[in-house]
Amino acid sequence: MNLPYCDYELIMETIMRLPISLIVSLILLAGCVQPPASPMEKHARLAAAALFAGQNCAGYAGGYGAAKQMKKDANKNIVIARKLGATDAVLQKAKTDVQTAFSTQSAFTSHQEACNALVGSLAWHSD
Repeated sequence: MNLPYCDYELIMETIMRLPISLIVSLILLAGCVQPPASPMEKHARLAAAALFAGQNCAGYAGGYGAAKQMKKDANKNIVIARKLGATDAVLQKAKTDVQTAFSTQSAFTSHQEACNALVGSLAWHSD
């Protein structure tokens, strides 16, 4: 599942392009987040990603209707995560992980490309 961890292809592409590749790769890797360790964490991360995308990427993802659907998906995943044992701390960590991964990708591409990647991964990994 590539949601929302680092895009290692982008990291390798960046390494190949820049003369200070070691420093850049370390910065990129510092912005990476670990994959979800459990179904609970997966659903917490999906919820956080849907909320983030709905609030920050709606213009690139289909507008108002898409944002409303992402909010519904987020709420569904929050319910599932809670049933699996997610606490407020788990949900907050998922939110932080999504923001970190998005910020890292956005810094090295663009806001629109980061949104497109986030929404694409979210759609691919949602049930």
